[in-house]
Parts: sequence; structure tokens; C-alpha cells
Amino acid sequence: MKYVLIVCLLWGFGFGQSSHRDLTTELLKDLHKAIADSTSLSRDSLHISFIDESTLGTFLNSCLPKTQSQTEMDQVGITTKDITLSINHTPTKSVRNSRYLRQLELNVLFVHEQTEYVWKGKISDNLSKAQLKSLLDEEIPFKVHGDYSSGEPTGFLIVLTTLGVFSLGAALFFIRT
Repeated sequence: MKYVLIVCLLWGFGFGQSSHRDLTTELLKDLHKAIADSTSLSRDSLHISFIDESTLGTFLNSCLPKTQSQTEMDQVGITTKDITLSINHTPTKSVRNSRYLRQLELNVLFVHEQTEYVWKGKISDNLSKAQLKSLLDEEIPFKVHGDYSSGEPTGFLIVLTTLGVFSLGAALFFIRT
């Protein structure tokens, strides 16, 4: 029983982190619900797509929730006004166990039957330092803003500390011999 619990915990740690794409997909699910509510269309028959001819439009279209293919679908085109991803340092008592708040904000405009709708959505989650470092390597077509790198030491301090440790080790070696 103990081994099963350990395996379950390790399995959960491997899937606990969500990528920027997963966060965008969750926000677009909220957008899909908002469009269905605003236009009074059925969620099952609604097909939405971004009409932006750019890498951002392609990325957002790939993150949209998949709908079942039906013969009659209500098509709604969406234009992106603004998308912002910000990662900010949240104050904690310990520097080693620092946390970060990741927020994705999306402003869009969609038209249905000559009526324009503006939608603004925001989603956020918390990240650890290890999760943040692995997520910063992910390719996304929009820029990351925030003060997530303000707590990191500068390169000069890292080199100075490394040299200090090596000189202390050398001094202890020569004292011993």
C-alpha cells in the first residue's frame, strides 16, 4: 500500500505543472462559454475561430476547445485586441521557496448578426521557481511581462561568490598540507 501511495504522489508531481498553452486553453474555454451565453447559441453547435492571420491567431486557434463536427454549425469569428501574460513575484517569508503569480489576460472582439461584443477575460495560477524556469523556455507568440527576474542575483554576484568559494577551498587545502 505504501508503494502505491508513493507512485501516485510521484505521478501527480509530474503532471502538476501546466504550460502556457494549457493556461490559454482554459481561458479560451471561458471565452467559448461567454460567446454561447452572449449570442444565445447552443455550445454544441457553436464553432469559434480567430480570424487573425498571424502566428498569434494560429496559436490561439490551436488552443481552442475541439467541437464535434456537425453539418450545421454557427460560425463566429473573433479578432484579438490584446493578450498579456504577466508573471510577478509574490512576497513570501522565505527566499528559497519563492512563489510567482502567472496571469493571462485576453481582450477580444467578436461579431454575431451585426452586433459587436467585447470580451475581456483573465485567468491566473501560482508557480514555484522550478516551474517558472521550465516554463520560460516554452515558445509562445506573445511577450511575458512582470518582475519574475527581480529576485535573481546578478551575474557579477554569482561569479564573485563562486570565486570566493574556490579561494576558501584552496586556502583550506593549503592549510591542511
